Amino acid sequence: SVDPKAVSTLEAVSRERRTLVTSVIPSVVSIRTSKRVSIRRQYMDPFEFFYRNSRGFRSPREEEMVQNSLGSGVIVSEEGHIITNNHVVDQVDEIEVQLSDGRAKKARLVGADGVVDLAVLKIDEPGLKPLKLGDSEAVQAGDFVLAIGNPFGFGETVTDGIISSKGRPNRIDGFGDLLQTNAAINPGNSGGPLLNLRGEIIGINTAIISGSGGSQGIGFAIPSNSVRTALESLLKQGRIIHGY
Repeated sequence: SVDPKAVSTLEAVSRERRTLVTSVIPSVVSIRTSKRVSIRRQYMDPFEFFYRNSRGFRSPREEEMVQNSLGSGVIVSEEGHIITNNHVVDQVDEIEVQLSDGRAKKARLVGADGVVDLAVLKIDEPGLKPLKLGDSEAVQAGDFVLAIGNPFGFGETVTDGIISSKGRPNRIDGFGDLLQTNAAINPGNSGGPLLNLRGEIIGINTAIISGSGGSQGIGFAIPSNSVRTALESLLKQGRIIHGY
């Protein structure tokens, strides 16, 4: 038999986690981007030379297609500013943000930086609920965390885990500056928040190490203190000025 007191304790923990997830999900968004690209057909057209060399005409062998991709983001201001990864919105033609209640809004790019892999988007929508940026310096290995995002297009997906490692100064590949977590992070989670038990953003999920392309329990997030500095610079100047 199961001890009722033990069950009640576990149920209390479950209720608290449920409350936490319910309160933060409205601040997490799904991002869909589209990009128009030209492709060349394989067959040979006898008039190929003339089309290709005529100004203003596209070759009959060239067709335009739209590439779509998915990502995640998190609302960080009541004015509608959203943090995501630069690689989610880099060199795209259109950005659409879907809120947790299903509303879809066109977003504009405020600023981005490929070095830190962060971007700031803006939507015009009243009544948004931003999440607070926490202190990533206070984060330690073993801390419980939640990751929320849009993996493989399954929006509002919640995974949990711990901080696996923090700060590896001997690495020179950039991963040493990131927070490592075993919370499942998959393609589409990029740009979503890594949260502490207070519902504060302690990181922006950005990368995985995987041989299969899916989660193997080794995910990485940009620390919130780095995000805060980047956010201020992107809002003020539209870019981040790096030292030489």
